Amino acid sequence: MVRVYRIDGAARCPHGLAIRDVAHTLLAGGLALVPTETVYGLSVAVDAAARAAIAAAETDAPGTALGCPLPPPASGYRRIFDLKQRDLAQTVPWLVGGIEDLDRYGRAVNDVTRALAQACWPGALTLIVDANECVPRFMQASDGTVALRASASPVIQALVRACSCPLATTSANTHGAPAPASFSAAEPRILAGVDVAIDAQETPCQDASTIVLARGGSVEIVRHGAISDEEIYRVVQSV
Repeated sequence: MVRVYRIDGAARCPHGLAIRDVAHTLLAGGLALVPTETVYGLSVAVDAAARAAIAAAETDAPGTALGCPLPPPASGYRRIFDLKQRDLAQTVPWLVGGIEDLDRYGRAVNDVTRALAQACWPGALTLIVDANECVPRFMQASDGTVALRASASPVIQALVRACSCPLATTSANTHGAPAPASFSAAEPRILAGVDVAIDAQETPCQDASTIVLARGGSVEIVRHGAISDEEIYRVVQSV
């Protein structure tokens, strides 16, 4: 039976019991359905996923991606892919605490990426950066990058603080299906597959985050979303 906490998603200080229980579940390796300001997501604690991968490697548990150990099938991270019916070679973006995490988890972050974070974080902008060595290899894309976002959701901000680590989070939908912008829109199969969930009704943004890759002097909008192209290019031109 999935535990569901119904809270006021707009409250500046989210319900303490919900945050404590969800954070405890995530740090224990569990999987949660949580509201961001954009859409509902499936989240795991990055530290827990990394520990599970190390334990799997030490016990010769099956499963590799790009030559690197993966958490075992029962782990929260692997369950994301099972629930979404998504290929294990794909990666999951990280929700981080703030701009300082660009340099913690990114490497040689360029001025354009930094300016976009300063202008749009916390908010609905995901930035792709070269991954620092502390990012587990199985959580990096094939080109050695990781996608980072500082969410404006008070729920996500509280969970990141409570877990003291990023949350690997992707939209809570079957791969190819619409991402839910309200708790009621979540697929029953997805909800049944998590350990705990937070119901904050509708998300304020109702749209997925914009994804941007700035590299080698060029800027690519990988996914058009809540932050307009015009806003992205306005910031880029100011650098």
